[in-house]
Amino acid sequence: MREAEQTLALVVLALLAAVDGQHPTARGPAASPLGRLADTVRDRMLDVVDPDEIVERVDINAVLDRVDINAVLDRVDIERLLHRVDIDAVLARVDVNALLDRIDVNRLADRLEPGRLLDRMDVDALLDRVDVERLVKRAGVPEIVAESTSSVAGSVLDHVRRHLLGLDVVITRAVMRLTGRDVAAEPVGPPLLIERGPAEAPAVPLVTVTGHYAGAVTRLVAYLLDVVIAGGVFTFTLGALSSVLDSVGVPVGEITGGGALFVVALVAWLFLYWWAGTAVAGRTPGMAVVGLRIVTRSGEPLSGRQAFLRVLVLPFSIAVFGLGLIGVVVDRERRGLHDLAAGSTVVYDWGDRAATLSTPLARWLARHATQTDPQV
Repeated sequence: MREAEQTLALVVLALLAAVDGQHPTARGPAASPLGRLADTVRDRMLDVVDPDEIVERVDINAVLDRVDINAVLDRVDIERLLHRVDIDAVLARVDVNALLDRIDVNRLADRLEPGRLLDRMDVDALLDRVDVERLVKRAGVPEIVAESTSSVAGSVLDHVRRHLLGLDVVITRAVMRLTGRDVAAEPVGPPLLIERGPAEAPAVPLVTVTGHYAGAVTRLVAYLLDVVIAGGVFTFTLGALSSVLDSVGVPVGEITGGGALFVVALVAWLFLYWWAGTAVAGRTPGMAVVGLRIVTRSGEPLSGRQAFLRVLVLPFSIAVFGLGLIGVVVDRERRGLHDLAAGSTVVYDWGDRAATLSTPLARWLARHATQTDPQV
């Protein structure tokens, strides 16, 4: 009997829908008597019909093919629907990867709360399935690390250079006063470099020293760095070469034992180290660290012959208690004996770097700066 009632209800609903469809404008207070009757009967039929039994008798997929799903969803309370649906069971039957291909993942991520998502997720299990190396590269982490490292190294370098420059200025100014020379009348650097050098220093303390004659303290530090670098490379190379020669039965005791061959090899290496750096790059590695460059008196690069002569005379400048280096302190162009012989001079070369560093020395120099002082 129950089944017959439901069948009859379906038939009546269909008829009422057909009749009602012929009067699409008959709604509200102006609805026709037939429309009001159809509404009443429909509501009553829905109370009698068991929707589950109807669904069992209907090909749902065929129905979905014939209805506008989006229009249906517009009329559905999605939150109410989701509360009654087993989401996990639905996802188990869905090709999630195919679903991701059809949706805007970035737009979905914008609506998510990452902290809440991570609290419910087993991150370790997720990372086990992720190509972390590829993820790191896509995020640009190597570039970020390299940029950060370069920035830190640059800041440390600026810090060291600025303090060396401050000491250079203090010593130069003291020498000028002792010798009674007018600081404002002194040349600041080779003509070619000063003409195209940095613009006038700004109001804030900035390092703008490229092209200015280098002071004694910075040059001394550069020399000491070169001694350490050259000695370290020589020692390492000699040790490696000795190991190789020993392994093939070649005696190397005279070279490594401090004999004549050892002295010749050391002198030859030191000469090559200083000459190659000066002729090729215009500065040695130690000078590059502290920001110095060797140029001619006019500001042009040194020739190979000038570099050779400068390196050849350098030991004589250092000999006899360094008397040949006095000119680095007192000369107008900061030239030692080896610079006079080669027609060279040493200038600061920091490129376009401008280091800002507030220190007592920097503030004191800024207050007492003259027109010819490098701006610090």
